[in-house]
Amino acid sequence: MMKLSKISPFAYSRMKQRGISIDALNDLLARGQVERQFDGAQVVYLDSPIPGPAWVGRPQPRLYAVVDAGGEVLTVERRVRRRG
Repeated sequence: MMKLSKISPFAYSRMKQRGISIDALNDLLARGQVERQFDGAQVVYLDSPIPGPAWVGRPQPRLYAVVDAGGEVLTVERRVRRRG
């Protein structure tokens, strides 16, 4: 579990552009899976639950953030990935 400490101006700008709230970022950091990078940075991601029967076979959205070794959020994005 990771806590939000600092957001870079770039990440904040991207959040506004992409409609990602501070609450969504806090949830991501609290519940997301963490992949540690060789330079000490971390990629935190959270797959959203499948939205329901109408979404069967459609791409699933994924929210992720890149956090540097000092704990600053560098960027936040929604990506769509194909299931299985």
